[in-house]
Amino acid sequence: MKPQTVTSRFCHRFLRRFLRSLRRIGIRIDPFLVVREGETPIDTDYDENAYTFGFLAEADLAIIARLQPEFSREKASDWLRMGRLCYGVKNGSRLVANMWCDLVEFNHPPNYRLLSDDEVYLFAGYTHPEFRGHNLAPKMRAACYEALRTMGRSRFYSYTDFYNTAARRFKAKLNARDEMLRLHVDLFGKYSKTLTLKRFD
Repeated sequence: MKPQTVTSRFCHRFLRRFLRSLRRIGIRIDPFLVVREGETPIDTDYDENAYTFGFLAEADLAIIARLQPEFSREKASDWLRMGRLCYGVKNGSRLVANMWCDLVEFNHPPNYRLLSDDEVYLFAGYTHPEFRGHNLAPKMRAACYEALRTMGRSRFYSYTDFYNTAARRFKAKLNARDEMLRLHVDLFGKYSKTLTLKRFD
């Protein structure tokens, strides 16, 4: 999508405030983008000698949990047992960034669906604050695409909150492509529906 104009930024701020006020009375309206990644190369300039990339395993649970204080070892263990894959970046022995791959389902509830054998849902990417600005997140994404391709996976999907401008800038840096604009509506926890507002070419 094109960069926001001053008018559109004002409209977005107003809408965000309005949607937050609706949440206080039990009405959630959440627009989001379904994104296709990995179709074009990414410019990934970084210090190749400082980092190693690869999938993590049960033996790495301690460093996975240490990367994000709010992310427990038990949660990471549960995700690995579910068959989800954790891909990480290490600086020496220290884990400094990671992301998760679901080979079974697009597990974002408003867009839930089972995946085909060549699809992957990418989610929960995180880089330690000390290592942000080093171009690690795009490189991690690119390296993960290649690792997944060796497993027969060639279509990579994620989602982005429509109003999360930082996430949308990151996806633009990945040369990702918006496939759909969707809207999730939840009324008082009793009615829930996801609508497709637009499909992009």
